[in-house]
Amino acid sequence: MIFFLANGKGLTSTSANHVANMAKEMIRSLTAELEELQFYSTDVALIGESKTNRLVNGANDDSVTAVIDKLFRIAKAKSLIAWLREGIKAKEALIEEIQDLTLEDYAKKEGIELKKEPKPEVAMTDDDYIATLSLKERCRYYEIETLASTLGKEIHPGGSFAEARDSFLKKLDRPHSVSGEGRDTLIYTYTSSVHTKTVEDVFFKLQKLYREAQSDVNTCKHECHKVVAEINIAKNAEYVAKLAEWTDGRKLLESRRIEYINRMVKELGEMRIVIPESLQSIYEEVSRLGKTKDV
Repeated sequence: MIFFLANGKGLTSTSANHVANMAKEMIRSLTAELEELQFYSTDVALIGESKTNRLVNGANDDSVTAVIDKLFRIAKAKSLIAWLREGIKAKEALIEEIQDLTLEDYAKKEGIELKKEPKPEVAMTDDDYIATLSLKERCRYYEIETLASTLGKEIHPGGSFAEARDSFLKKLDRPHSVSGEGRDTLIYTYTSSVHTKTVEDVFFKLQKLYREAQSDVNTCKHECHKVVAEINIAKNAEYVAKLAEWTDGRKLLESRRIEYINRMVKELGEMRIVIPESLQSIYEEVSRLGKTKDV
């Protein structure tokens, strides 16, 4: 900030750049004069003639003495250029820094604590619901589920009772079978050891018990799915509300950040580069060359 003034005095970046360029031109001109410096004059004459012609006049004492002043002017001009270039660079760096200000940096600068983005709660599962049941309810759930599974396994194709029933009905339809040939032929006769009605009554009773047990299981699962869905809907609604509040807060803070950046860029843009007292004389000399005025 040592480069700048905010009271309307000093140079804008454009003016500073112009003065630096003019100082560069002045240095080039003075350097050229020094490079052409010659401490002797050169005359030429034709052989046999006494008349000479002056080709180059050497420097006089005043020109030699002026070397010191020229060198000091070059050094001052270079110092002026360095000062102005650094001032321009510093101003650009300040503007770039403020333009790169993140929301986190702005919040920290303003003493605002940024709220973390809300995260959705983990969705409830059927197992989570079952874990909330009382000992009695949980035990009943497992019992009816196990009962339905056990009964279903018996009466469905492949089950022990279902297979025994199918085999029994087939033997009733074909009570005899033959094995072997000739005198070794064996005849098997199948006679029911239970009443057909007993088998059918038990089979259909098992089906009825299975349907009832499965109905209880479905009722429990329906209640489970219902509660889980309601809880997850409530969780999601709460998350959406929190997210909306968080988003609105971030948007407001973001608008304040942008407003702050624009205001600071404007203020920095209006700051003028000061000319130190030690460089004032060389600045005025260069300004007269370029006809540049302080703004």
